[in-house]
Amino acid sequence: MKLPKITLLISLLFVSISPYSKADIAPPEAGKRIIVHKVGKGEELHLLAGYYLLNAREWGKIYVWNSDVISNQNRIYPGQELIVYVDENWQPPYDLNAYLRSIGRK
Repeated sequence: MKLPKITLLISLLFVSISPYSKADIAPPEAGKRIIVHKVGKGEELHLLAGYYLLNAREWGKIYVWNSDVISNQNRIYPGQELIVYVDENWQPPYDLNAYLRSIGRK
């Protein structure tokens, strides 16, 4: 029965874990606003983090904020509505749809 133990061990090595947890992320402070983003084709958490949070590496924040909607941090689906907390004066840094088209995601 060594094969199942080895298979389990190898499987565990490939599990991806978010660098954030609910305890790491406090509720949004004053000066923040909520944006509800409807996921489109070709979008991924790191792309949305780059767009809204200006840092793709902060994708885990969006995952934690929406962990009740996102069952797998590696998969989001068109039509899902995600909550993102941004600065009160946040403005889109670029056209998200144009960017996704330019990298072949739309």
